[in-house]
Amino acid sequence: MGEKVKVSELKAGDILLLEPNNEKISKIIAWVTRSEVSHTALSCGPDKPVGTVIEETPPNAIQDTILTRTARTAYVMRLNPGNNNCQPVMDIAARYVSEMLPYAHAQLPFIGLYCITNNMLGDTGLQGLVTRIVKLSMGILMELEDALIYKGREAMMCSQFAYHCYREAGDEYEIHLKGTPGFPLIDRIIEIIQKDPSTYNNRIFQANVENSPVTDENVDEAIDQLYEALSNNQNGSELSTSYELSDDLIIEVTRFCIQFVKTFTNGTDSGSNDAVSYLLKLKDMYEYFISPGDLLKNTLNLTCIGTVDYEGYQG
Repeated sequence: MGEKVKVSELKAGDILLLEPNNEKISKIIAWVTRSEVSHTALSCGPDKPVGTVIEETPPNAIQDTILTRTARTAYVMRLNPGNNNCQPVMDIAARYVSEMLPYAHAQLPFIGLYCITNNMLGDTGLQGLVTRIVKLSMGILMELEDALIYKGREAMMCSQFAYHCYREAGDEYEIHLKGTPGFPLIDRIIEIIQKDPSTYNNRIFQANVENSPVTDENVDEAIDQLYEALSNNQNGSELSTSYELSDDLIIEVTRFCIQFVKTFTNGTDSGSNDAVSYLLKLKDMYEYFISPGDLLKNTLNLTCIGTVDYEGYQG
């Protein structure tokens, strides 16, 4: 990764993976996914002004420039072999910009999903905090599911957006991950539910479940608390480790996973009142777990050709 790639040499479809900035969300994504990158953008190549990119960022997909972020290291990932014409990928991305494809509100559901699928609980014992985050995320997911808000269009995170554009361009462009991702926390919850499915399903699917109110203040507080906990962990202050899963966590994480499946399968009833069937379905929805770190290190047909050389564009 020591090579330098001039901004003017970026090709259409090059995936740019950026290191975190000073924003809490940016650092949380890097910490939870155990990666040096936290954001994804797609280069528009030489047909646009130097440095033009398309990315998914609040509130929706936009065309922007990489030149405003010269202080951040940006890794350049190119489809292997590198002589592929990736303009079809960028045509799809440009269409999403014109349609103003919505960004996932507050990013909270995806942060919750990253915590679950990266097995954060077994490592750091963040059970109470993650339980709160997934409760808040339930309300956000229900908003995303409401076609009246987004007219049926899926909200995406930045890395999922890049993956989706490549896949939609056709088989020759699809990004392939290394092996099948493992989800030990979900597998453990499945095992626990299967020991007493009737009791758990009754509790998980009980009517009139009260979700935590989704307000900017509540979301910001949850983000602040997660940032503080993870920051302490990065600085060497180990958080209390807990390997026993609380019943509250099992119930709330499963409800969150069920709502995630419903939201991103257009409300399809994947398993009636069978929680395990939803959890198994979630494991198959691997594109929703793709993080910037996965695009950097966990693919078979993307090659890191170096980092961006801003060639005098630094501010």
